[in-house]
Amino acid sequence: MRFLLWLLLTASVLGNVYVSTFADLTAAAHVTASVGTGTVLLGSAIGLWLTRPRAEA
Repeated sequence: MRFLLWLLLTASVLGNVYVSTFADLTAAAHVTASVGTGTVLLGSAIGLWLTRPRAEA
């Protein structure tokens, strides 16, 4: 599960870089792609945070 979340996090960062720098998108398509990659990034980051190993006190 954590491997998949790390894979999604990496893919969303790379996708966002691509959308921001190389993709020749119109305004609405650019916003939609950025929101989509940002949503995946935040979701995978939250998933990783929730599934982190916890140290015992």
